[in-house]
Amino acid sequence: MMVSTKLALAVAALQSIVNAQAAPGFPFQVEEGQTLEIVYGENYVEPAGELMPRADLLEAPTISAPGLTTTGTGILLMVDSDVPRNGTRVELLHWLASGVTLSSDSPLTIPEGEAPYRPPNPPVGDTPHAYTFILFEQPDDFSVPEEFTDVLESRVFFNTSAFVQAAGLQQPALAANYLQVQNLTGTPTTTFPPPRATATNGTGAGGGNGTETPAGTPEPFPGVAAGLDRGVWMGAGIAVVAGVLAIGL
Repeated sequence: MMVSTKLALAVAALQSIVNAQAAPGFPFQVEEGQTLEIVYGENYVEPAGELMPRADLLEAPTISAPGLTTTGTGILLMVDSDVPRNGTRVELLHWLASGVTLSSDSPLTIPEGEAPYRPPNPPVGDTPHAYTFILFEQPDDFSVPEEFTDVLESRVFFNTSAFVQAAGLQQPALAANYLQVQNLTGTPTTTFPPPRATATNGTGAGGGNGTETPAGTPEPFPGVAAGLDRGVWMGAGIAVVAGVLAIGL
C-alpha cells in the first residue's frame, strides 16, 4: 500500500511538470498539449520553464502554436510574475500584441503591438523570474480597457487576471509557455522579498487551487535545446520517479 501511494504521488508530480505550460502560480493555465513553441534564434524554450541567459533574449522570439484548433486573430501577452516592489512580488508587462494571426502550421504573425516586446531584465542577485507567454482568442470588438492605458507605458503593476476580465477574453487560453531568467552579472545592492508563492496542484483551465509554496530555483539547461524531444524529458522524469521509489522501498 505504501509503495502504491508513493507511486501515485510520484506520477502525479511528474504529470504536473509535463502539463505545466504557464508558470506555476500564474492565474491562467491551458489545456494539456496546448504549448506555444518559442524560439530565440536557434534556442528553443524546452522544457517549459527553462532557465535561459538574458543575452539570448534581446530580440522578440518566433512563436508557433502547432496545437491550435482555431483560426482568426489572437492576443499575446508576456508577463513577468516576480518583480520585487514594496516588499512583495508584482507583475510586469513585457509584451501585449493584439491582431496576432493564428495558424497551426506556420509561425504566428505578431504585430509590434500595443506594448512592444521588452526583453527580460531581472535585478542582479534576485531569484529567477518567470516569464509567461500566453495566447488568447481575440474578441471581435477588442480594445485595451481604459484602465490599462497607463500600464502600457509603465509596464509595472500589470494585473493579468484583471486585464483578462476587463477585456472579455475567453477562457481557457489557447496556448502558453514560460521561461526563467536570473541575473548573476554582479553583486546585489539591495535585499529582495521572498519568492512568490505558487499553487502546487492547480492544473487545467483556471488558476491553481492547491497548497502554496515558494517558487523553487530551477536547474539551468543548455542554451540550445533545438531537436530535443519531449519524450526525452519524460524519460528523465520517469527515471527520477523510479529512483525515488527505489529509495522508499
